[in-house]
Amino acid sequence: MNAPSPWSRGYPVAEPYPASWHSFQSPGHIAAACALMGAAWEVAPGQPMRIAEIGCGSGYTANVLAAGNPDAEVLGLDYNPAHIAEARSMAAAVGLANARFEATDLAELDGAELDRLPEFDLVTVHGVWSWVGDPVREGILRLLRRKVKPGGVVLMTYNALPGAGGALGLSRLVRGFLRSSGSTAEGIEAARAQVEKLVAAEAPNLPNSTWRTLLLGEVAKARQGYMLHEFITDHWRPCFFADVQEAMASARCDYVGSASLDENFPSMSLSPAQREIWEAAPDEAARQLIFDMCVPRAFRRDVYVRGLRRVNREAAVAAIPLAIATHAGGGRAIRTQAGEAALPPAILEPMLAALRQGPQQVGALLALPGCGNVTPAEALAMLIGSGSALPLWLRPGDAGWDEAAAAARRLNAVAARRLAAHGLGTARLALATPALAGGLAVNAMELAVAALAAETPEAEPDALIRRLIPQGPLPPEEVLAGVREEVAGLLRDRGPVWRALGIV
Repeated sequence: MNAPSPWSRGYPVAEPYPASWHSFQSPGHIAAACALMGAAWEVAPGQPMRIAEIGCGSGYTANVLAAGNPDAEVLGLDYNPAHIAEARSMAAAVGLANARFEATDLAELDGAELDRLPEFDLVTVHGVWSWVGDPVREGILRLLRRKVKPGGVVLMTYNALPGAGGALGLSRLVRGFLRSSGSTAEGIEAARAQVEKLVAAEAPNLPNSTWRTLLLGEVAKARQGYMLHEFITDHWRPCFFADVQEAMASARCDYVGSASLDENFPSMSLSPAQREIWEAAPDEAARQLIFDMCVPRAFRRDVYVRGLRRVNREAAVAAIPLAIATHAGGGRAIRTQAGEAALPPAILEPMLAALRQGPQQVGALLALPGCGNVTPAEALAMLIGSGSALPLWLRPGDAGWDEAAAAARRLNAVAARRLAAHGLGTARLALATPALAGGLAVNAMELAVAALAAETPEAEPDALIRRLIPQGPLPPEEVLAGVREEVAGLLRDRGPVWRALGIV
């Protein structure tokens, strides 16, 4: 029932890949990662930039990037024409003139078709490499070899070995149930029941993993399109870092570091004994293999530069402007591979107080009383990684801000109607804003509330709730009270951030 179509190169096309936004794909975040690793990337707000997303799916990320980067040309490439049709539909509904989408089979991309593409400052290959066959991988490399600008950046994310190795048997098991069942839902349920039995029987070769948790703990929330794409492709192969590094070297791309900022600090991710082994490793490939053997994660977010040049890391990081991410109280810890890490309250609180007053450069935060013992790199990783701050790109009042913010609000309104209204639950969505050169990560409720608040900024929670439920009677009071509390909390804790970023 769920077998891939003959033209799909072994990848499922029966259901579209669901919309999803990841903040590490935005130029602002990648610029912060490059600065953190002392790598030059000469892009700046207000300057022309070309971005390509390889494997753009239904185009949600590319459209968010286009709305958040008014000076950028954004190209989304995907081989599924249904994805491209949806991507173009959203871009047209928003009126994005700087987003373009092409139905492209990368296995056949060559010659004149490749020549007509421009050179790119940033290429993202997110969640593609591990899921496609060798002809498609070679097509990706052909594009990178010829169309990444010297000094340009490539974001390559993939399932990594050895962390993902324990899911190989589980993946094959689930794929069999999906192929033999009458529907995706039936296949997932049958696979879930079988995995439950294997776990109860203490099957030694079914270790705990993200995929096992997805099936057993989150099956009710997982979107069927995501589950289908995760499990049914013929070509899913997790990769060792060294093999990806070798492939990227054929495009003259050098590894810079991780877009997961904390992973660039072994002290945050490895135990003292593990760090000792890591430090004694003979080269980068060996260090990364040791890292991947020690951290309990199966997904890498690698940043490469085509033509690596070094800059002073401390100075580059100190110059990065940050904006407050939330006005909510509570802890500000970063969850690392080794546990949790946090700045001491005596250091963190003055920084947060300053950020609440407005954007601040990292260097200015470190100049606050009592903050001088923290390095710029540590402050950046902790503030962003803990969700306390965001890397700022543009500010209200900068050239082109008003037009850019209006385009971002149009995208948020369209996305709220098309995505949040469909009950995506815990979907990773975004509020587009030029302040972040992309989007602020949100869930479906946050997207819906912020989009309505942008239309009526002074609206009270009850008025917004009524618009969230436009037809029929309101739900029972006990349900309504919970919704009212959630909406009021969003307006209190997130509303100031939305206003500061020009979202409302």
